[in-house]
Amino acid sequence: MCCLTVILKYKVRPVMSKNWIWLRVTHILLDVFLVWAMFLLAYFVRVNWIFSTDFPFDLFAILAAAATVVWIGFLAFVKAYRLPPRSGVRAGYDIVLIFVGGVIAVGFLIVSYFFPREILFSRLIGVYALLFGAMWLIISQKIFRVLLGKAKKSGKGYKTLIVGANRVSEQFVARVKADSFAPFQIVGVIDPYGLAKVFEEAPLLGKLDQLEKVCEKENITAIVQCDAFEHTLSIVSLCEEHDIKFQFLPSLRGVFEENLRLREIAGIRVGSLVQRNYSGIKKTKFRFIDWLLRQVLDVD
Repeated sequence: MCCLTVILKYKVRPVMSKNWIWLRVTHILLDVFLVWAMFLLAYFVRVNWIFSTDFPFDLFAILAAAATVVWIGFLAFVKAYRLPPRSGVRAGYDIVLIFVGGVIAVGFLIVSYFFPREILFSRLIGVYALLFGAMWLIISQKIFRVLLGKAKKSGKGYKTLIVGANRVSEQFVARVKADSFAPFQIVGVIDPYGLAKVFEEAPLLGKLDQLEKVCEKENITAIVQCDAFEHTLSIVSLCEEHDIKFQFLPSLRGVFEENLRLREIAGIRVGSLVQRNYSGIKKTKFRFIDWLLRQVLDVD
């Protein structure tokens, strides 16, 4: 806990920070305790609310705690507790991960509790533990998504300034505002060249030469660059000087976001542009094959 406090103090920029991370840490700790409780509940449901001599409770409770760590550890490893959480159709991916983690955890419990000690095997304990634990984890995901959504509405997110008043930045701002969990509060837009007359999604706050002044006045904690690539170094320097989070869209360099992937070559991270020209049914089939190759072999 001490280490976490140090990380929050020195490594996480203001606002998003403590509110969102402490909420997620609370979520993880609560899941650990209640998933363990679901394992114990499964035990008592199976043996009719007594301490069975066939299934030693003390040993079961200890190994159930280990299985809980396996389950929650798996979810943490596959980023089921990521900030912000997955949204849209990808939110269903978390439910799949919950059941996959549950199968792994119950398998661990069966192998460690029943088989080595030649204890009478009960499949129902495993089934109950999987169903009860998964049910709680799905409920907790829903609860904490609501809490994270309320945190965003209450202004607990990065106070964000957009650099660029173009179609890409309008789409980005619209998507951020529509997303319940994106930790960005859009303060306004800097038009680098002073050409835009109106920006539908956020107020225009000036040109690029007013960037530092606007950041100080609005207490900006994040900048997202969508235009003016030639000024990137000066914007990055400003962000480093004032401890502002800096991000940019791949389209800044003329690359479409959905075709850009990060790869590693000889230990060096590179951006890879993947051209895809499929459409209709072929596109749907190809996406599955493409996903499989990317997940298993990490190839384009």
